[in-house]
Amino acid sequence: MGDFSIEFSTNGKDAVDNYKNHSEKPKVIIMDHRMPVMNGFDAMIEILKYNNNTKIIFASADTTMKEVSISMGAMAFISKPFKIQELINLVNKAIKE
Repeated sequence: MGDFSIEFSTNGKDAVDNYKNHSEKPKVIIMDHRMPVMNGFDAMIEILKYNNNTKIIFASADTTMKEVSISMGAMAFISKPFKIQELINLVNKAIKE
């Protein structure tokens, strides 16, 4: 898959803080809308305010959130449970865009 690193955040606020504090921004962010402290939608809004070209993939078992997440700026939505190859395909697509 190439040279990459992965970083985890335990909640939406940490995700936003991690994004803002790293000089090298992630190529892709994968998150759920259900997160403690700050939900995924609010985290995505904050991240996109900082850089509206950020590629965000929502991964959630709540498929009712698919259209909402896309309309708010996510580049893709993947339903849990998913096959790892599906996620790899979405990440590769995000990197190429």
